[in-house]
Amino acid sequence: MRKSLIALLALLALCSSAMPQGGSVVGPMNQISCNKSAIANVASATTASVVAGVAGQTISICGWHVTSTQSASNTFKFVSGTQGGPCTSPADLTANFSITSTAPSAQMNSYANLSAPQGAQVCVVTTGATVGTAVQLFYAQF
Repeated sequence: MRKSLIALLALLALCSSAMPQGGSVVGPMNQISCNKSAIANVASATTASVVAGVAGQTISICGWHVTSTQSASNTFKFVSGTQGGPCTSPADLTANFSITSTAPSAQMNSYANLSAPQGAQVCVVTTGATVGTAVQLFYAQF
């Protein structure tokens, strides 16, 4: 009986030492799977809203597919910002990526890896001769 009690105490000590300081978990407990997509057709170098924000909800992004009809290199990036205009007070969610008619940008993960703050909308910022830029964004919002 005494050996069982000592073994149980040792096991409990090992389990409790594996927890981070303060007993909190670092990182998300559940992976977010994206179940929605949004499309934006951008006709000029601009900031265009892709997903509207909802108060108290977060937009989590799994990926995108962006292409252009232009042979010259154009750039795009995703930003988040407050409602009112297309992403007022923008904050970068991604770096700038280059695209052409023969080299689209595609990024897809099984689970969300980017998130906008609660209530923020997600926009795409395009530069260059971006007539004919097509954007598809894969996301979850809750």
